[in-house]
Amino acid sequence: MAAGAALLLAACGGGELRVDGGAAASGGGKKTTDAKTASLAQSGSLTVAFCHEIPDGDSDSPVYGLTLRSYSTKNGAVLAERSTVLPSQVEPRTVCEKESYRSLSSLAFNKDLSLVAGITEAGANDRAAAYDLATGKEISPPDPDAFTERPENASAVFHPTTGRLWYGEQNGDYGSSSADGFGSRDARKGYSTEERIAASGVSDVLHQDAATTLTALAAQRITGPVTPSAQILAHSADYIESGPTLELSRVSQTGGHGDTGVGGYLEDVTTKGLDSVSGCEPVFWRDDTNLVCDFKQITFTSDYTEAVKTQDLIPANDRANQNPVLSADGKSFAFLSEGEGDQLSLFRADFASGATAQPVKVADVEMPLDGSEDHHITLVRWN
Repeated sequence: MAAGAALLLAACGGGELRVDGGAAASGGGKKTTDAKTASLAQSGSLTVAFCHEIPDGDSDSPVYGLTLRSYSTKNGAVLAERSTVLPSQVEPRTVCEKESYRSLSSLAFNKDLSLVAGITEAGANDRAAAYDLATGKEISPPDPDAFTERPENASAVFHPTTGRLWYGEQNGDYGSSSADGFGSRDARKGYSTEERIAASGVSDVLHQDAATTLTALAAQRITGPVTPSAQILAHSADYIESGPTLELSRVSQTGGHGDTGVGGYLEDVTTKGLDSVSGCEPVFWRDDTNLVCDFKQITFTSDYTEAVKTQDLIPANDRANQNPVLSADGKSFAFLSEGEGDQLSLFRADFASGATAQPVKVADVEMPLDGSEDHHITLVRWN
C-alpha cells in the first residue's frame, strides 16, 4: 500500500494521539488522553472530517483515508479521533467526493459516528455499504458466494433519526433514470433487515417527515436542506448562462414534474428577491421560512413566492469561510474559516448577534499526520 496509507495506519496504533509533532496549547486543539477510545459524538462537540486520496497501484480509483476528530466547544480540546483507510474500490461519496454537498456530510455517518456509508464496486453494479471507522472493514457484508442480482446503488446515507442505511436503487443505466425506489437496512444486522420501497411508494416516503424526506432525496443524489415541514427543498442549480443559482422546489404529492423518478416529485417554485444571493449555497433551515445560505439568513413569505429579508450572519471579512452547522438548541452555529498563513480554525457565533459581533474562536485545526498534503475537509456536525 502507498506510504500515505502506511502513515495513516501507524497513526491508528498505540501511544498518545498527537498532531503535527505535538498537541496545541490548551484551548487550541489539545488532545485528551483517551481521544482514541472516546465517543466522537459527545454532546456539545464539533466533528471535523478529513478525507484524502491514496494511489492504489494500477487502479484508476484511489483508496480513501478518512479521519474524524471531535473538538470541545468549551475549550477547543480534541475529545476524540479516529483514523482509517477504507478498502480498495470503496468511495465514501457523501463526505469525500470533492464536489460533495458539505451540508449533507452528516448523513455519511451514523448517529454515534462509528460507521461511514460508502459505495463499493461489486461485480456489474455498485453497492451501498457501511464501514467501521475503527477498523475500516465493511459491517455485515452480503455473502460473496451468493448468486443474486441487485439494483445499482448511486448513493448511500444514514437516516439521522432511525440510523438505518438508505440507498437509492436504479435498475436502468446509471444516470438514465431515478424512477426506481429505495432500499434501507440496519447496517450492523445486515441484509436480513433490508426493506425495499418501489417507485410506487416514493410519494409516501417523501411525505413522512423532514428527516425522511432529506434522507430519501440524498439517497438519490438530490441534495439540499429541507424545511421542518418537509414541504420545501432549497438547492443550488448551475446554469451555463447565469452560473450558480439558489432555487426552491416544493415536494409535491404527485410525480411527473419533468422527471419520471424521485425528482419528478419536486415542483419548481418561482421566488422573487433572490438576485442578491443567487450564488450562495443553502445549508439549513432554521424554521419553515428562514434559510441559512452560506453566511446569510434569508426570510421568505409563507408561500415562498418572495424573499423579503436578507441579513448577514458574520461581519464582512476577507477570510475563506465554509459550511456552517447548526447547534442542537438552534441558537448558534459553527463553521470552518481560513485566515492568514492558511491557518484553518473552528469558530462559533450566535444568531442573536448577527453581523455585529466577532465570531468566537473554538480551536485551530491541524491536519492529520497521514502523509497527505491535500485533504477534503468538512465540518460534519455540532453534536
